[in-house]
Amino acid sequence: MMTPAAGSRSRSLVAAGRKPQRTCLGCRETFDQHCLIRFVPAPDGTLLVDYRRKLPGRGAYVCARRQCLLQAAAKSGFSRSFKRELRVEGQQLLARVAEQQRQAIDNLIGMARKAGQGVGGSNLVLGELQRGSDIALVLLAKDVSAGIGDKVRRAAGNRPVRQPDWLDKSRLGVLCGRAERSVLALRSGPIAEKLLYEFSRYDQIAGDC
Repeated sequence: MMTPAAGSRSRSLVAAGRKPQRTCLGCRETFDQHCLIRFVPAPDGTLLVDYRRKLPGRGAYVCARRQCLLQAAAKSGFSRSFKRELRVEGQQLLARVAEQQRQAIDNLIGMARKAGQGVGGSNLVLGELQRGSDIALVLLAKDVSAGIGDKVRRAAGNRPVRQPDWLDKSRLGVLCGRAERSVLALRSGPIAEKLLYEFSRYDQIAGDC
């Protein structure tokens, strides 16, 4: 649990307009807390990934980078931080972090649909791109046809196009409230910005998608 002194320092930083900072267990550099991934220990000695920073108790922080996570696991950084023996294996930790990142991205896609910030379907997306609409990001299902994928990429120009390896047409359809969806475009706005940010973090853990 956060100590009274630590809690007081965090509140003072926020009141002063400064963001709380934490040190990465891997590289030992200091960053704004929201830029790092939080971990908390479970009673059974396992380590929990608190990606949304909602779990109670004292946390430890690591950069959203493969090397930092592997270093923290290999050098017993979590056990030292929590002053107790924790079972941490580097590759398993990477996999668990990547899974929570995928969930975060899926949730944002669902939020975009509910907020009316998504344009679905290859024809509609191509039309929006060709008209120069304010599209910030285009998503392609991993099993989209090569022809459609090529058309969308050409029409997108310099706009980012992502093809996540876990999103097939069926899964993307579920997130969009449809049976299937092969193409989805996100209009510029806070949700699209957050999606681009989460994709960049995912790249650091799991590699390009």
